Amino acid sequence: MRVTEKGQITIPISLRKRYGLQPNVEVEFVDDANGLRLRKRGALSVNPFRALRGVVKKRLKVDRYIEEIRGR
Repeated sequence: MRVTEKGQITIPISLRKRYGLQPNVEVEFVDDANGLRLRKRGALSVNPFRALRGVVKKRLKVDRYIEEIRGR
């Protein structure tokens, strides 16, 4: 492989299939003691609480919320 003038590389199809690198999958470069690694961004890079932010629209006390979802 070679890096193009624009800094692009081509990942072989066998590796894209093996690691699930579909179009629009986010990847990151990691610089460590062994060199430069390409890593698929996964669940560890996403804060699960940020993903849920804004899901609950009402601000209710827990007991009131449970009563409401149970239809009481």
